[in-house]
Amino acid sequence: MSNDLQLKIEDFLLKNGKEGKVSELIPLTGGASAETWKFTFSDKKKSEQLILRKGSGKKSPLAVLKSEEAEIQQKVKSSGAPVPEIVAISSDDKDLGDAYLMNLIPGESIARKILRDNKFSEARQKLAFQCGEALAKIHSVDTNDFNQVPKKPIREELERLNLTYKSFNQPLPVFEYAFKWLNQQDFTTRKDALVHGDFRLGNLMIDESGLAAVIDWEMVSIGNPMLDIGWMCINSWRFGQSEKVVGGFGDLEEFLEGYSSISNEEIDNEEVKIWQVLGTLRWGIICLIQVYAHLNGDVNSLEKAAIGRRVSETEIDLVDLLFLGGK
Repeated sequence: MSNDLQLKIEDFLLKNGKEGKVSELIPLTGGASAETWKFTFSDKKKSEQLILRKGSGKKSPLAVLKSEEAEIQQKVKSSGAPVPEIVAISSDDKDLGDAYLMNLIPGESIARKILRDNKFSEARQKLAFQCGEALAKIHSVDTNDFNQVPKKPIREELERLNLTYKSFNQPLPVFEYAFKWLNQQDFTTRKDALVHGDFRLGNLMIDESGLAAVIDWEMVSIGNPMLDIGWMCINSWRFGQSEKVVGGFGDLEEFLEGYSSISNEEIDNEEVKIWQVLGTLRWGIICLIQVYAHLNGDVNSLEKAAIGRRVSETEIDLVDLLFLGGK
């Protein structure tokens, strides 16, 4: 397969004005419906490392097409946010199908290494502020430029989450309480913005100087920008470093300071808490979706079976946030 793909990439790049050879084509992790490949492209002048992101081409309620994802990144890059440069976009099966090529950004995305390796010690000191800056730039983009991006009003999203939760016929008292609590909250205090949808370690490229790029834009939507802020601050994305609210590496005050330095928006801790509760509940239901895909026989996956234990972890986190003064 890699030999055929190599030739297809070369032909596609030639159509886009780049004549050369593809070598060192290596598959990376890409999820159930996507492929990610790293390779070297060499022409007469230089060699460079590129990334291929290739999707199934099927529309999904959860994710935009890869070709759409690339177009979104191109527009976001103009805002000054750290986003990889898009080299070429394919939407035709005669080329690469639903796919795009982008420049490889040197750095690390594995949370365990970012949080513990000495080489990232200086980066960790400023990363929360940089993440706040990057999110504010993303949220500042004119949403009129994104007709292909789904709009997701938060009340409708809550209802969809609740219907999904109920479909498993597995009552969880903590989830029931969290839904009732969230239904009493005010979500109308922010203007809709472009929302990344999965802004966290794992989807951020980090180098020794800090945040190098925001990647994996497939869950992008137009909605309340606080969704990104709360998601970044849930305990599940601290990877064991629970004392640091922001991704296991930074304090909330630094994160919000970075955000307000670009957006001039004032956000307090109590508002963030509402979105932490929502983010934690959302992740818990995503875990239910994963484990029931295995339990119902849709897929036979040890990974999806194992993720079932994450549901109980989100219950603990919700109790901590709602009753025990957790942060």
